[in-house]
Amino acid sequence: MPEWFTDAFPSDAELRWVNILIRLFAALVLGGLVAAIYRTTRRRHASSATDLSQTLLLLAIVIAMITLAIGNNTARAFSLVGALAIVRFRSVVEDPRDTAFVILAVAVGLAVGAGFILVPLLGLPIAGAVAWVFANNVVAPVPAAPTCRVALRAEPGCSAAEVRQALASHLDDCRERRIETVKKGTLVEFVYSGRMHADSDGHTLVQALQSCPGVVGVEVLFPDPGST
Repeated sequence: MPEWFTDAFPSDAELRWVNILIRLFAALVLGGLVAAIYRTTRRRHASSATDLSQTLLLLAIVIAMITLAIGNNTARAFSLVGALAIVRFRSVVEDPRDTAFVILAVAVGLAVGAGFILVPLLGLPIAGAVAWVFANNVVAPVPAAPTCRVALRAEPGCSAAEVRQALASHLDDCRERRIETVKKGTLVEFVYSGRMHADSDGHTLVQALQSCPGVVGVEVLFPDPGST
């Protein structure tokens, strides 16, 4: 290579390019194994779960590159930790198993980048066996009903006890969200939220609330399936 190029990147002399390619290729293969274990043992009943397969594969390669760049230089390690500390992720990992697989991909990348190939070769079969055993013993939970919003307007003298009784007979975890006057104080608007009973629906809830003395209007809103 030209002298000006080698002078600009003197740290490249610490590692041979063949070793770099071998380690990155090993990170690609082992990261693919982590992604394969995740895909074959993930909880498929969780419809909202995010497929992390591509993330796990890329994460193993990226961590291997970072480890190669750090090498045995302590100052470089602290500099990279400080640089990576400013990165923020908005995605929330809901399933703790997904977090474990993310850490597994990081461990694979660290081991390969540092030149310890036996660690992931021996650790991945054990981790895969544990994930497979627990995946076969997972009981799919019954999905919870979506939270609905109930807004009703009533006269100032409306019986709040009857309204709460009607709500409790159709909603679980019913909570009062807002109370305000409307129509220049002639009506009071109540807003509640809760989960619909399995044996109930919006029509029966509206009918039950309209039968309460003083209630003049009822609105029941359900979440948009496309917004989740």
